[in-house]
Amino acid sequence: MALWWLLPSTKAHAQREPDGEALVLFAYPSLGQEYVNVVFFEEVPYLPLGEILSMMYIHNEKTESGKGLTGFYPTKNDAWRVDPVQGVITMRNNTEVLPADKFYLGEMDLYLHPEYFSRMFGLNFSVNFHSLTLSLKADFPLPIDERQKREALRRKMQQMGAAREQAPAPLMYDRDRKGFAPGMLDYNLSYTQTESNSTFSTLLNAGMELFGGDLQGIYAGNVIDGNLVSRVSGARWRYVFKGGLEPDDNVGITSIAVGQLQTTGMTNSARILGLAVTNNPIIPRMKLDVFVIDGYTEPDSEVELLIGGQLVDFLRADEVGYYRFNAPITFGVVRITTRIYTPQGEVIIQDRQLQIPFTFLPKGFATYNFQAGLPMGDTLNFDQEPIAHLDFAYGLTNALTVRAGVDHGAVFGLNKTYPVYGLSARVFEQYLVNVDVLPDRYYQASGSVFYANNTSINGQFTEFVQGSEFNPMGKLREASLNTFFPFKAFGRFSGFRLTGERQWFDNGFRTNLQSDFNTQIGRVIARFNYRTRINGIEDLGNLPPLPEQSLSMGQATASLTYTLKRTPSVPVFVRGLFLRGQFKYDTYHKQPATVSLMLSQTLFKMGRLTIGYDREIQRQTGLLQIGFLYDFRGIRTSTQFTKNEVGYVAQQAFTGSLGIDPKGFILPDNRDQVTRSGVAVRLFVDANENGKFDANELVIPAKAVRLDRSANMLLGSDGILRITQLQSYWKYIMEVDQHALPNPNLAPKVSRFEFVAEPNRFRTIDIPLYQTGLIEGVVTIEQYGRVEGLGGLRLVVERLDYSGEELQIVRTFSDGGFYLFGLMPGKYRAFVDPKQLEFMNVKSEPGELEFEIRALAEGDYLEGLNFKLKPKE
Repeated sequence: MALWWLLPSTKAHAQREPDGEALVLFAYPSLGQEYVNVVFFEEVPYLPLGEILSMMYIHNEKTESGKGLTGFYPTKNDAWRVDPVQGVITMRNNTEVLPADKFYLGEMDLYLHPEYFSRMFGLNFSVNFHSLTLSLKADFPLPIDERQKREALRRKMQQMGAAREQAPAPLMYDRDRKGFAPGMLDYNLSYTQTESNSTFSTLLNAGMELFGGDLQGIYAGNVIDGNLVSRVSGARWRYVFKGGLEPDDNVGITSIAVGQLQTTGMTNSARILGLAVTNNPIIPRMKLDVFVIDGYTEPDSEVELLIGGQLVDFLRADEVGYYRFNAPITFGVVRITTRIYTPQGEVIIQDRQLQIPFTFLPKGFATYNFQAGLPMGDTLNFDQEPIAHLDFAYGLTNALTVRAGVDHGAVFGLNKTYPVYGLSARVFEQYLVNVDVLPDRYYQASGSVFYANNTSINGQFTEFVQGSEFNPMGKLREASLNTFFPFKAFGRFSGFRLTGERQWFDNGFRTNLQSDFNTQIGRVIARFNYRTRINGIEDLGNLPPLPEQSLSMGQATASLTYTLKRTPSVPVFVRGLFLRGQFKYDTYHKQPATVSLMLSQTLFKMGRLTIGYDREIQRQTGLLQIGFLYDFRGIRTSTQFTKNEVGYVAQQAFTGSLGIDPKGFILPDNRDQVTRSGVAVRLFVDANENGKFDANELVIPAKAVRLDRSANMLLGSDGILRITQLQSYWKYIMEVDQHALPNPNLAPKVSRFEFVAEPNRFRTIDIPLYQTGLIEGVVTIEQYGRVEGLGGLRLVVERLDYSGEELQIVRTFSDGGFYLFGLMPGKYRAFVDPKQLEFMNVKSEPGELEFEIRALAEGDYLEGLNFKLKPKE
């Protein structure tokens, strides 16, 4: 509700007095709701020019007389000027007389007839006299709208963990090491039945904290014809030092690990039972480059990217099955796992030990990796000679990193000891070059470039050393080229990829060529692929026989996919239905090869049914596949049936994870939790103001927190908010969303803070809440020998102990009084709007007031926040 106040006016110039003055409620989407002081002449509302422009973030400056305003809007070429002293107005570079009855020069602002707001700025205001509200329609984009879009984009980037500087937040929950803390258990249970036998398989991956470090390991068991075959892998304990959580620092040691490990060699890796020490940070560095990991799989599949066993990203493959990660990866060789959940219910795990030549160390940074122990195969032989690996890297500049290392042990070759040298360089910012020198093994150079329009070129050349254990095929050299060219076809994004590889041997060569073309026509996505192999080897000599696929061959593949719309015009049982057809043609033998059809449809919101049929034309055989996947909140179940002329395979699988929080609550999840972390957030009213949760205090059940990175949240029946899928050892910023609290008068003492996610377990975060504070005061003005309250003045209240300014505007009542409630605990300052002070040619005593709202269970109340305005001398 808006209120009228009739105020006396003192004339600074000879001008008519308004018939009335009022506060009207101005609502605008990008602004919210604010009160605006207007004056009326015969029911025509004159609007405050300076206040409106400030609200809309339209830049303005005072004229020479100090009473007018000037600037440029809506473009930099459109000059405007309002000068009440000279009686002129400039609009779009055209100057005309400003009639005296079209403006009013008040004590705190210049009030202008609404027609000039429309003509000059395209701001069309209208006033509802019954509700005393002000509305606006703008002809041009307003700076406040653009500002809101930018702020929304920044918030979105922050929530997605965009690589940018984060506003500082206090670290409230640092690493809290535990001697023993049970954590997570991932499981995969499957039963397979064929015509001849049945198999039961179990995969258990357990993780916990032990002696201040993270412990984990995998157990795999298979029961075949009543016989149990078991295997334990990846069992290791790791202790992470404090420096491992600071990726921007170069420390002496970050972690030490013992157990079943894998070496980080540049050429190959070896499984060992032993010890590993490194000074590479646990949290990847993200300040230089990122590495692109992409590929094709079944459309609509969920793809997870794990680096060193830690989940760093996940996404859904697009309509053609393409996925792409821009992943932060450290230098050298890392273990990369892509885990794919297909719509058919399959779980495809691809482990790769990749050489990453296009990442760099910051200038002056030096890193190392050391592993030593007994080699492990299917069994461990304690009589074997120990092996060791050591590598170093140093950032000469931000664009040049050099490496050196050594492998020692019988598993690496006859020489037992092999040195390794290499460098990675960035040329002209976007051209990346990598060189590896491995004496007695091979010499390799590669380069790549990725342009802003997504065009990419990658090339590699390798010269092999004859007789090396790493050259069993007897190749002399090898060269490859991979290019991708995006373009638009039919107004849609399309792309063409061309890949070529050439291998040279003593007795000939072998060439592999492949091309891909993707485009979209309406709702149909088309993909065409052609690959061929030219075999130029006539005499195999002493080489082992080559597999069939290594001979000359050629194959063309065409596929079409179509997804029905999810609109009311489409029957509900087929909305979003995914259809794909594929045809393969053998170009070498000039005959059709296979044809396949597949449909996939979402059922019961969280389930997906997939039916596919493949037909080999030459062999006249077919393969029928039926799969159903359903995601419950705490478990994922998949059923698969395959039938061909030979027999059938039926499989039922259950996948999920169990986590235990510090209170003993078991939290089931349908996604893996080992190597990750979780938090149990408890919001409560701190009745005794001790900052700790006590048994008799009230828990507030609400999803009232936000994180700066993605995570899953579940509000329990006990009122505790449990957050899962956090990355172990990573630092997160948590912010309390006061608007999501059921009581709007509750607020935390610290609303934004940082915490460390504990490895392989949950941690508790308690957030005490208090009643918000209230302030009260009065603003007076001294003029003509008397002191009186001043109404309609703007006061600014600013939070001091908060990262990022938080401003609130308070309007004084007709008697000069003001109050503001809903203040969160913390330190503030209040001051009169400087623009109004300058316009009125007065000063404020005091200039500002600092005060503190204490965190009290019943709320804090401050009064006597008074300001006195005096004329400037």
